[in-house]
Amino acid sequence: MISTLHAPSNPTDRTITPIPNDPKGKGKAEPETESLVDERGDELFYRTFRDEESDLPGMMRLVEQELSEPYNVYTFRYFLIDWPHLAFLVFPSPHSTDPIATIICKQDSHRGKTNRGYIAMLSVDRAWRRRGIASKLVELAIDEMARRGAHEVVLETEYDNAPSLSLYDRLGFLREKRLHRFYSNHKDAFRLILPLETHPPPPPETDDEADQARWAVGAGSELGPIPEEGEPPRYFTDGDVEMGGGTPKPPPLREISDWGMYI
Repeated sequence: MISTLHAPSNPTDRTITPIPNDPKGKGKAEPETESLVDERGDELFYRTFRDEESDLPGMMRLVEQELSEPYNVYTFRYFLIDWPHLAFLVFPSPHSTDPIATIICKQDSHRGKTNRGYIAMLSVDRAWRRRGIASKLVELAIDEMARRGAHEVVLETEYDNAPSLSLYDRLGFLREKRLHRFYSNHKDAFRLILPLETHPPPPPETDDEADQARWAVGAGSELGPIPEEGEPPRYFTDGDVEMGGGTPKPPPLREISDWGMYI
């Protein structure tokens, strides 16, 4: 069966049947290869992560083409061990073992409230760009996260990464915050969010709770415990200034991050 996976006119209007009781996909069977058609009309093939030996070298090669921050193998394992069902690979033929595109994600809830998906890495081989493959991978990941109860999808990307921002704009993501000097190269990032229409809707959250949870699901988890309610976020310092739009300025230097995303 060929799936064209066109973006819906309203990207948040997704009729997805949630999957109960298996949020991390532990009970999923061996992934099957399915087909999709790119914007040139060529048939390609995709599946979820199978195992480290067969898939990880190709995924690391693709990601290293694009990301300006070094990732080590433990970063990949962090995502792939618990969320293999949210890591997709695309191949030029059903028998190929060398992927031409990949996306790696996670999903979690903070304090049992809103369930959030997080897009950590996305890369398409340079020879296969301008075919709509990145959009199709993001849609696959969003749909899988929605099936597993996600109320929102979060990611960060460099503030001046025009292709990335254009891609996510088309898919309905909102620029929620600009994060000052977010990456180890001292570049700013935009935090992007995609609210999903769910039934029932997510539990109520305050703005502070939402901010803490978005930080925790993505970049914040390496920076120590998320602050208790009413405390200032620990990734800001006493002397920081406001950047406008309610975005505080984080510390000017930070260790190399294993969490930022570039495409």
